Amino acid sequence: MQFTIVMRNPNKRVSIYYDKLQAYVSYRNQQITPPLDLPPLYHATKTTVALSPVLGSGMVPASAEVVDGLMIDETYGVVALRVVLLGKLRWKAGAIKTVKYGFYVRCDVWVGLKKGGVGPVPLLGAPPCKVDI
Repeated sequence: MQFTIVMRNPNKRVSIYYDKLQAYVSYRNQQITPPLDLPPLYHATKTTVALSPVLGSGMVPASAEVVDGLMIDETYGVVALRVVLLGKLRWKAGAIKTVKYGFYVRCDVWVGLKKGGVGPVPLLGAPPCKVDI
C-alpha cells in the first residue's frame, strides 16, 4: 500500500527536525503491515512536505478477527484503515534546539477494494489526522 502523507509547518519562526520516523497500517487497532523506517527529515518554516511510503512489504501475524473483518469489508467494497506515523522530533527556533519529543500521528482512511482487484484503489474518505506529542 502506498499513501501520501502531507505535513504542513505554518510557523514562520520554528522549524522541525524529524530524527526518527516509522510508518505502518493498522486495521481494527491491530498492525497489519510491518513498520517501515523512513529517513530523517528537516521541515523548514512555512513549508509543506509530502511523504509517500510504500507499506506492507512483509508478513505480520494477524488475529482471526482481523482476517475475517478484512474479508467481510472487502466484500462490501470499503475498508477502514489507520495509517500511523510515529517517531521523535525536535524544534529549532533561531539558535535554540529543543530536546527530542515522541510523536504519534493517526490518519483514519477509507479505501475502496474489490475482491481480486489489482492496482490503484480509490481513497473514499480521509478526515484530518490526529497528532499526539
